[in-house]
Amino acid sequence: MAKNKGPVVLARPEHPLSRSLVDPDVLWVLRKLRSEGFLAYIVGGAVRDILLGREPKDFDVGTDARPSQLKRIFRNSRLIGRRFRIAHIYFRKKGEADKIVEVTTFRGTAQLNGEEEIHPEDADHTGAVFGTPEDDAARRDFTVNALFYDSDNFTIVDYLGGLKDLKAKVIRLIGDPDERYAEDPVRMLRALEFAVRLGFSIEEKTFEGIRKNAGLIATASRARLREEMRQNKERSITGEVLRMAREAGLLAALYPKLGGDADLALHLVSWLDKRQVAGENCEESAYLAAMALPALMEKCPLEPDAPLDRVSELSADIITDIFSDYQYSAHLRHNARELLISLYRICKGKRYRAKGRFTRKPEFAFALEFFGELAGRFEGFAAPYAYWKDLLGGKPSAEAGVRKKKRNRRRYRRPRPTGEAVS
Repeated sequence: MAKNKGPVVLARPEHPLSRSLVDPDVLWVLRKLRSEGFLAYIVGGAVRDILLGREPKDFDVGTDARPSQLKRIFRNSRLIGRRFRIAHIYFRKKGEADKIVEVTTFRGTAQLNGEEEIHPEDADHTGAVFGTPEDDAARRDFTVNALFYDSDNFTIVDYLGGLKDLKAKVIRLIGDPDERYAEDPVRMLRALEFAVRLGFSIEEKTFEGIRKNAGLIATASRARLREEMRQNKERSITGEVLRMAREAGLLAALYPKLGGDADLALHLVSWLDKRQVAGENCEESAYLAAMALPALMEKCPLEPDAPLDRVSELSADIITDIFSDYQYSAHLRHNARELLISLYRICKGKRYRAKGRFTRKPEFAFALEFFGELAGRFEGFAAPYAYWKDLLGGKPSAEAGVRKKKRNRRRYRRPRPTGEAVS
């Protein structure tokens, strides 16, 4: 990739980022590194978010100090990571949660040639040498994430056109898509996530590169992919991300055994996102159930006559098939299966016998709302949904299903006459 003639530098009057918006502990880290003679910048997403008028989730620091040097400078630090060596600087205050400031060494674009001596604590699995801020910018994923803030002179430094893309609301991959996606396939999913989170479009070559290399996502760490999807759930963007993933050919690579009506699965996931936005937390297991339901309905139609034993067996098998590579806990998979079985119980309407016990189950209220969303999409589900709502009489399910606690009445015993023999 050809380097720019020089970086674009925004002076303090030209941007909204000031030190008053930066965490004091981060400023302390920057000052400490500067006092030791090293470069130190705020890098990545924090700069992007402040320029967009958003509140950063955290602040990352980039420096030319090597990991072993960072460990020496900061006694409250710990080196982590095998792929990239990163220093976590810990701040502990009484009565507050621990805070971590992440510090990374600028990475170069070249590779070690085997002749250069390197401290054991500085070595990582990429084989990349350390470099300059410009080299480090070229190693980042997207242009909008390659912006640096210099707290000494209050300037923002842009080596790769990130400011221009930020203004145009475009996600653009840095470098050749084939090389960068092969280097880290998770970048394909992250491109979609940033586009949804920020309301940006994806630059044509970046998007076509995802189409071309979608199959590479199968080689990515499932633990990393699961963490990305968990964060999407917390941000309430899972449905939109998966929609874009299908358009880019990535959905089938992420979940090769996802069966049934994909439109229904994405609709239900988006419905869960909307509930989260409204402040109603949805468990991760609900997302698993939403994605597994279409495949279950294909093998065992959601109707009053569906045998619950078969539903239980099929739902367990389908959830395992779709999500086995992601190593979800048995607890999550169990809750997803229970939610699916509850939908089939609700579909039976008045024909389901154990109504009182069922309505007292903790998952019933949410299952009924879930079924209500299905009733809005399928005409045949309106009648059983209305039956359960009428049965509850407008009361919350937990209240309607709870039995009154019996009073313990002491049985009155007639006193025996004195002197009466006991048989």
